[in-house]
Amino acid sequence: MMGIRFLQNLMSGQCVRKPIWRIPRRLNSDCSTLTLENTFKCYELEKGPPMDVELSREDALKMYRQMVEVRRLEVVSGQMYKSKQIRGFCHLYIGQEAVAVGMCASLRKKDSVITAYRAHAWTYLLGVSAIGMIGELVGVKCGCSRGKGGSMHTYADNFYGGNGIVGAQVPLGAGIALAHSFKNDGGVCVALYGDGAANQGQVFEAYNIAKLLCLPCIFVCENNHYGMGTHISRHAALTDFYMRGQYMPGLWVDGNQVLAVRSATQFAVEHALTHGPIVLEMNTYRYEGHSMSDPGISYRSRKEVQQIRKDRDPIDSFRKQILSLCLTDEEELKKIDAAVRKEMENVSKKVLADREVGLDELAGDVYAKNLEPKIRNVSGYNLAHKKISEVCFGKPRPTPASEMKDVPVGDAALLAAQAAAKKANDEKKAKEAAKDGKGKPKEEAAAPPAAAPPAAAPPAAAPPATAPPAAAPPAAAPPAAAPPAKTPPKKA
Repeated sequence: MMGIRFLQNLMSGQCVRKPIWRIPRRLNSDCSTLTLENTFKCYELEKGPPMDVELSREDALKMYRQMVEVRRLEVVSGQMYKSKQIRGFCHLYIGQEAVAVGMCASLRKKDSVITAYRAHAWTYLLGVSAIGMIGELVGVKCGCSRGKGGSMHTYADNFYGGNGIVGAQVPLGAGIALAHSFKNDGGVCVALYGDGAANQGQVFEAYNIAKLLCLPCIFVCENNHYGMGTHISRHAALTDFYMRGQYMPGLWVDGNQVLAVRSATQFAVEHALTHGPIVLEMNTYRYEGHSMSDPGISYRSRKEVQQIRKDRDPIDSFRKQILSLCLTDEEELKKIDAAVRKEMENVSKKVLADREVGLDELAGDVYAKNLEPKIRNVSGYNLAHKKISEVCFGKPRPTPASEMKDVPVGDAALLAAQAAAKKANDEKKAKEAAKDGKGKPKEEAAAPPAAAPPAAAPPAAAPPATAPPAAAPPAAAPPAAAPPAKTPPKKA
């Protein structure tokens, strides 16, 4: 039996026992099973996530590379901010990589995510390229929002972005979960927020409506122990954020262990689809300040940050785990580190070579369908309206008449939808009636027995078959001729 034991770490002056990972058995050369200990705490749950988790070589290398990519992306962003190539708000995710990577490892394409302003890692992992993310921070055309959104306003498929208003994304996440429930598409929504936003009233309002409607929503508190510059012991009366749901079950997770996060997310998805909303608390830590304008050492000591980095760094701990499992070697991991570093350096060079969008996009997408020749400016109507989709992808190709379909619109579309729904409902009722033997389908099914008399026609034709007995009188003709035989007594 192999084991990796972590002893203790210093967290805000308190000694917290670290998780213990045990390796009970090796399945094969490419996959191993680990037993998690001290990584979960349950609230109002009969059963928590499985303690035994499997890890393949492919998954190990993928998650390791993703965590390294996220950290390097953030390091490069911090350097560009310090050199004044990035301006405005910028909230880095360094130290919290295991939360985003672990959760994305268990989420499916149909699931949705919405988060707060610390959104760079989520944007990258959910489909936006590194050049699209860094370009957006710098404010150039290659950015995922063409440089107009900045650090917080980044979006991807089923990713509803970072949000600058503290806690505002939580009720929006409940609304997205309502959409999943309404469409019955089997998806869940992950609504993330920080420990500082956990005291917002709208968070509890979202809890309430999610529970009432049994929405497939996973509320995730990324507890990095500081709401801006205030420690949780000073801003929260109840620091067990996974218990804040009261009537909703909760789960505390060691957010610096990527395998624990992955296992907990898989459990939460299944729970949300089966039983409704759940609250997760990801216990993690950020190395940088609240934002780039915060040095991060005025309310905590350098020693605290260094100690956490030494004992609980998510990348270093996962690196030790996969090396101990012999899923890879030190040389391969060094190659990944070097490749990611070079890739991010090339991305930063490409971004700096790009330019901002022109002033002609100032009036872009003001209307979905512009009916005016010009858009109003401060000095009259002199701004030309633009569709940004046409700028990026060109004007759409006119549809040939041969490909056009007669699709109803307006009231006709509503009537068509109602007719289709009625037809589907009638067909459903007919099938149910046929199954239960009721209604018209029963009469049709009984029609063959009603037609049985024609099948019984042969017995009705039996008299012709008995015709020979009916013809028996001619056979009795000889007895009828007996009187001529009595003539002799007459002669006597």
